[in-house]
Amino acid sequence: MEKLVKTIKGYISHHSQRDSDTREGITVSYFESLESIKQWREHPEHRVSQELGRTHFYTWYEFQIVRVERKYEWAK
Repeated sequence: MEKLVKTIKGYISHHSQRDSDTREGITVSYFESLESIKQWREHPEHRVSQELGRTHFYTWYEFQIVRVERKYEWAK
């Protein structure tokens, strides 16, 4: 999915965090528009992955679609 998401028009970036023991985690993907999000959600290969997640891997998950108004960053 990592390579595939990058092919979606309007894709900006993504990052994932996983617990090394439980493998629980989060993936955050950034897109330019709601249309780009829809294209990703409806991509045929992504649909297969979604179904596998529901039937074999997850008992619960959550999606949030949010707009980033500002981003701040600091590094030492």
